[in-house]
Amino acid sequence: MKIVAARMPHLVDSSPLVSTLVCLMDPSFRPSREQLSALLSISRLLTSSIDLPSLLKVIVTSVTDLLECEASSLFLIDRTGEQLVLKMATGPVGGEIKELRLNIGEGIAGWVAKHRQGLIVNDTKRDPRFLQAVDKATGFQTRSILAVPLMDQEQIVGVLEILNTAKAKQFERSDLDLLMAFGSYASVALRNAELLAAVRDESEMLRGSIEERYKTLIVESPRMREVVDTLRKAARSNSTVLLLGESGVGKEILARSIHNWSPRGNKPFIAVNCVALSEQLLESELFGYERGAFTGAHHQKKGLLEVAQGGTVFLDEIGDMKPSLQAKLLRVLQDREFDRVGGTQPIRVDIRVIAATNQDLKEAIKDGRFRKDLFFRLNVVSVMIPPLLERREDIPALAKYFVARYAKEMKRPNLTIHPKAIEALRHYDWPGNVRELANVIERSVVLATSDAITDDDITLEAQDADGSPTEALMGLPFHDSVEHFKRMRLQEAIAKAGGSKTKAARALQLQPTYLSRLCKQMGIP
Repeated sequence: MKIVAARMPHLVDSSPLVSTLVCLMDPSFRPSREQLSALLSISRLLTSSIDLPSLLKVIVTSVTDLLECEASSLFLIDRTGEQLVLKMATGPVGGEIKELRLNIGEGIAGWVAKHRQGLIVNDTKRDPRFLQAVDKATGFQTRSILAVPLMDQEQIVGVLEILNTAKAKQFERSDLDLLMAFGSYASVALRNAELLAAVRDESEMLRGSIEERYKTLIVESPRMREVVDTLRKAARSNSTVLLLGESGVGKEILARSIHNWSPRGNKPFIAVNCVALSEQLLESELFGYERGAFTGAHHQKKGLLEVAQGGTVFLDEIGDMKPSLQAKLLRVLQDREFDRVGGTQPIRVDIRVIAATNQDLKEAIKDGRFRKDLFFRLNVVSVMIPPLLERREDIPALAKYFVARYAKEMKRPNLTIHPKAIEALRHYDWPGNVRELANVIERSVVLATSDAITDDDITLEAQDADGSPTEALMGLPFHDSVEHFKRMRLQEAIAKAGGSKTKAARALQLQPTYLSRLCKQMGIP
């Protein structure tokens, strides 16, 4: 046996892991100290191998050594739950097998998966369950097989086989018990590795989704080139940046770009909309709270400022933040520390703050709605983002990008936009800026009947009274038409309010927080 732990009786006998392994085996089976020591060493290997491909290799090589056989193989259930797929093998043909699939119930491995119990076959020629086609496909001659199911919380996840014992005797019940014990820990290790792989995949997908959503930093106009040049320089420092401009000009996209250009680019970027949450909820979200701080605070919660440690916090619509929270934010900017709600222990943070507003903060200071000292802390690098009206050169590229984006989402990959439609977009004044342009293009993608969006498909503010969008919606299924009408109603209200969701909520007689939730649900930026 090649894998042998230190032969120290007190270590082996007192190990909780080994005690668990003994419980998993048949009561009549009495494993040797060497076997227990080997299992202990292997279990440590399994728990340390987190990467899935590496773990699979550790499993098959370890079990081959543990049970002294010529070869081993590991099958995993595919996503349909109807087939076993050979994922890893050792022995003479281990590196040659590209893919081998067995139906549940087919062959020895299929039988084990179907019946969820271990199996000893010491003479494959005499066992009708053995599938000769496997040997023909691999060129390996199988004389005997020991196979066990890999179970995870009563669910079959795979089958582990060892082939042709290298010992003089045949496979015995004690070998099966040993393999069952090994398989139980291999199953746990597989689950952990697959969960981690799933989290990583989801993280990559989310990152890709965010990058796709916010990569619309399309700069064709001289005005925007100046803005981007200034922000690239500011990104190199830790200075606070204040982005000014009308709603919908792309302040969050620029904030994310600053973060990505900065040395903090590999750290968290946390975006907070200061008007979308009530004052109490915004305070709890930003600063966190201690257990018992208020009714319902059953546990301690870290705030977003703490979660963003080392990264960037983007405070959108900062002009709507209440004075009491402004004072707490001022402390963060001055001293880089804060207290959780209900807490007394200062928490220090290393974060970069980027703020944005469509309001005139100097007027807000005169009206007593904004603290003067906070304004000076925020106004280190201040940049005015020009409205889309003043950078018409960006419109064609932005329009094409949004067509591609929404056409992909709506499974219309061949959809394009006609030059006449782009020309119509160039001559519109865009009170809602880039956000309104995105909404108009999305609506056009929904309603376009041909493979190219024409100027007739473009519904702009001056055309709203003719009723054509409503007529087009009448041809959609009921729930789709209702959903699209709600989306159009919100988009048009925001556009009429110059991109301000607060004003749009007032016009629609909705609470700003409710309108923000609706926009989030419908994917309206």
